[in-house]
Amino acid sequence: MRFRFTLLLLLINQLALLANRFDSVALQQMLAYAKPDTVSTPDSAKNKKSAIDDPVITNADDSIVYSLDGKIAYLYGNGVVTYQNLELKANYIEFDMETKQVYASGLPDSTGKINGKPKFKEGSQSFEMEKIYYNFDTRRAKIIGVVTEQSGGFMHSAVTKKMEDDVVNLQGGKYTTCDLDHPHFYIAITKGKMIPDKKIVAGPAYLVIEDVPFPLIIPFGFFPNTRKRAAGVLIPEYGEENNRGLFLRNGGFYFGMGDYMDQRLTFDVYSRGSWGVRGQTSYKLRYKFSGSLNLEYSTIVTSDKGLPDYSKQNSYWIRWSHNQDPKASPNSTFQANVNFGSSNYNRYNARSINTALSNTFNSSISYSKTWPGSPFSLSTSLTHSQNTINKSVDLNFPRVAFNMSRIYPFKRKNAIGVPKWYEKVGVSLNTSLENRVQVKEDNLFKRTVFDSLQNGMKHSIPVSTSFNLLKFITVSPGVNYNEFWYLQTIEKNWNADSNRVEIDTLRGFKRGYEYSTSVSMSTKVYGMFQFSKKSKVQAIRHVITPSVSLGYRPDFSDPKYGFYRTVQSDSTGKTTRYSIFEKGIYGGPGGGKSGVVSFALSNLLEMKVKSANDTVNPVKKVKIIDGLSMNASYNLLADSLNWSEVSVSGRTGLFDGKVNINYSGGFNLYAINEQGRIYNRYEWNESGKLARFTRGNIGVDFSLNSKKEGQANSSTAGRMRGAGEIPPGTAPDGSNFGESLGTMYGLDYVDFSVPWNVRFSYNLSYSKPALQSSLVQTLSFSGSISLTPKLKIGFNSGYDFKNKKLTTTSLNFYRDLHCWEMRLTVIPIGYYKSFSFQINVKSSILQDLKFTKRDHYLDNQ
Repeated sequence: MRFRFTLLLLLINQLALLANRFDSVALQQMLAYAKPDTVSTPDSAKNKKSAIDDPVITNADDSIVYSLDGKIAYLYGNGVVTYQNLELKANYIEFDMETKQVYASGLPDSTGKINGKPKFKEGSQSFEMEKIYYNFDTRRAKIIGVVTEQSGGFMHSAVTKKMEDDVVNLQGGKYTTCDLDHPHFYIAITKGKMIPDKKIVAGPAYLVIEDVPFPLIIPFGFFPNTRKRAAGVLIPEYGEENNRGLFLRNGGFYFGMGDYMDQRLTFDVYSRGSWGVRGQTSYKLRYKFSGSLNLEYSTIVTSDKGLPDYSKQNSYWIRWSHNQDPKASPNSTFQANVNFGSSNYNRYNARSINTALSNTFNSSISYSKTWPGSPFSLSTSLTHSQNTINKSVDLNFPRVAFNMSRIYPFKRKNAIGVPKWYEKVGVSLNTSLENRVQVKEDNLFKRTVFDSLQNGMKHSIPVSTSFNLLKFITVSPGVNYNEFWYLQTIEKNWNADSNRVEIDTLRGFKRGYEYSTSVSMSTKVYGMFQFSKKSKVQAIRHVITPSVSLGYRPDFSDPKYGFYRTVQSDSTGKTTRYSIFEKGIYGGPGGGKSGVVSFALSNLLEMKVKSANDTVNPVKKVKIIDGLSMNASYNLLADSLNWSEVSVSGRTGLFDGKVNINYSGGFNLYAINEQGRIYNRYEWNESGKLARFTRGNIGVDFSLNSKKEGQANSSTAGRMRGAGEIPPGTAPDGSNFGESLGTMYGLDYVDFSVPWNVRFSYNLSYSKPALQSSLVQTLSFSGSISLTPKLKIGFNSGYDFKNKKLTTTSLNFYRDLHCWEMRLTVIPIGYYKSFSFQINVKSSILQDLKFTKRDHYLDNQ
């Protein structure tokens, strides 16, 4: 009974969709020439002047025969009748020149097969049919056995007529998205009538699959037929969950709000008290902007009152996406991407695996403006970051940045020749303003938000230039000035009673500043080794880019600046120095003299290899080491621990990019004591090692695709949507209000021309800053294989090295059934253990003609 009711709802829904297709341009053009089965002409039409003002051209490959009175022409063998932009072709055509009527059909061959069926064409539209009666004068027609196609749908009609008032009648109709002459399925419409731009009335209709009619009949149908948007009811889906009980989900109303906006209001109702409401608004103004706003609220009730696992939780979620068309305002942009809500919302309401597995969400609303012809630009934004595990929320509102790109104030106008050194001096300005707050989710809408608000402003003015020394060395000196503006600072005092340092916040404007100078030099060194012409490897090139820089900054902790103070730090009277700006957003002027010499060395190693399969580019470059770099610095003015950590990083690709390796590491030149603290003694003197390895990371990505069928190689593979990937037509976070989480693991786009593909990703991180060390490993893998030209299997999984088990794993099966398709998704292990089976029509026109069986992951709790 449940299955029958589902099919009944689907059939009603598809008839409603079909009604909107009846007024298609193709159908109206096809029937614009319709005439009833009589060939008589109304008296009113006879008294009028003939509608044929242009000549009618006839032609035939075989012969043209005229009646004895010369009024009827018979065309045999690819006959053609042309009038204005109308053309009719058929193996047999009768044309009555007195009544302006034409009859066309095909002719049987020696085997009895009908060839040369009539083809009617107007402009770019063409139709094929069994027979046609057409009157050039009244433009009425009767068409036997016509098939039309529009927007992926096919309408088969046994008999079609069009009256002089444009009313269309059809008998024996079949609507389908199957492109075969004998379709696999169709919605049978016994008879129907369409009044253009008014209404559609249909007789009994039923669904037929593989020539088997389903015993569910709609006695009649009445549908408004208008090109304007209209309101309507959204039929809910129904089912059952172990925790929340029976449900009706995603039912509600649709409102067409003019030409630029629409609204969906949907509801969820569960038998154990849970409920939810969603409002989805979409808007678009061509060449201006487009976007969507989703507001969601739910009350989740699990279990029954009085039981230990009973709970009732309220949650909400807000999604807003807004995009401005670049043509609307070339000098300014406004963008919004808001994804914000309660931490517990996605636990029960997630519609994608990507959303369910995420624990951090971010939002941004930004506006930027540039002034053409000037170096100035302005940007402002509101940003949000949320962690659903610890329920912390970071807000930054507003954040304003005013920038002046580099200008050359000393450059001479209309100067000729090589510019002087001072003409290369450039000045820029970067000003930023921030207001930042970090609160817990429960306190988000309370006054404590304003009490914990931090704000500040920073101005940065860099002045720099560059010139060549000895032709090969680039020298870049520069000076940088920073200012910090705050509305509050801190003061620390020793409290003898509590035996600790207390921090007080002082309100009021306070300004800090710092300045520094630097100079850097860099060059490039090339090395080349060439092989013999017979060798496949023709040459190896090594490019080394060394650079060194020196930077100086005064000690702004000196009492004369007033930016630092001292405070007693323990009961012995020991004092420490602190900055009054240390709680500020941008920090403050640096303490201690700094004279830092920085060193950097980057390497690029590549070779030229002969390519036997490429005649256009017989020699190709292969990168062996791409970007191997090393960085370190030495503070000349520090009293101890002068050397910074030595960092190394690099990347390389192997086998034409099928294997990508990224690696990085850190080394400390100083030793550590028994307590794990670094002290001023080199590791070389303690252990004989040059440096102490403190951190390392290596990541390996391996992907392998089979060659596409019919191609020499494959640069792209068929993509299967796996865990975390967002299907088309979903909200920015991946949510889809009509689909359960299980189907999010399924196949989206399937490319059978790629027989198989596989991808592995492995990452290893090691850290040992002191005595304790940590090792983290992650492994994920995915792929697909085509067992037959119509059956594809995909998988997506990973391995948890800590718990020694597989992570969330999905197995995906896809079967191509021509105009239908079947998907089976199984998640056999983990919190999201579930399965989803669906068989549906491929075409989006009949997207609701499907059967779905699901086992929701929430049933496992």
